Amino acid sequence: MKLELSYFFKQKLPVIALLVAVIGILLLLNFIARDDVQASRKNYDRQSLYQFFEAGSFDNDLLLDTFLLPANQQHEKLINMQLLNLRRDRLAYLAKKNGEVVAVAVPATADDGFNGTIDLLVAVDMYGRISAARVIKDLDSDELYGVVELVESQWMKAFEGSSMRDILRISWQKISADNEYDKFVGASITPKTVSDRIYDALVFFNSNRIALMAGDEG
Repeated sequence: MKLELSYFFKQKLPVIALLVAVIGILLLLNFIARDDVQASRKNYDRQSLYQFFEAGSFDNDLLLDTFLLPANQQHEKLINMQLLNLRRDRLAYLAKKNGEVVAVAVPATADDGFNGTIDLLVAVDMYGRISAARVIKDLDSDELYGVVELVESQWMKAFEGSSMRDILRISWQKISADNEYDKFVGASITPKTVSDRIYDALVFFNSNRIALMAGDEG
């Protein structure tokens, strides 16, 4: 019986070794593919984030300098998290120049009144002025990367260069571009709702300016 088992394993050993090698190669290819997908997602976000900060104003990799903002509204360093109204964990992106934080892109979420939401990203410089505010397409994903897909809106660009005192004026400006309202967020949400959330994002930034500008969470 022992001789038969020994003979069996000798006969099957090359097959077993081949199967192990194939499985190993498949696992390796899977890991490589996952890394490639993650790298592609990060690069997509990196390219999108360039639109939030003035060219030449920063010299760091925006995806390497971030703050993780949890949806549970609890953070050991940051306060007033509820102002962002986040529905999932998102990242705040730090723009740096010569190692110093010069601006921060803060995420926020606005309710649409029908149990839905729209995601926003508001970039604020160290003087508390908005460099860019955009609607981020809802990708229905818990991923932290590959999620900065922008919804183009001329109305949103009106916030560029604005401070807190300017937002009230903008909130009452009509969205005049043909069909932009529907493309922008849909008929269920008002420009004032978006403006209010952007205002809250600025309040959050001002409340956490020192912690965010320290930029010590990556």
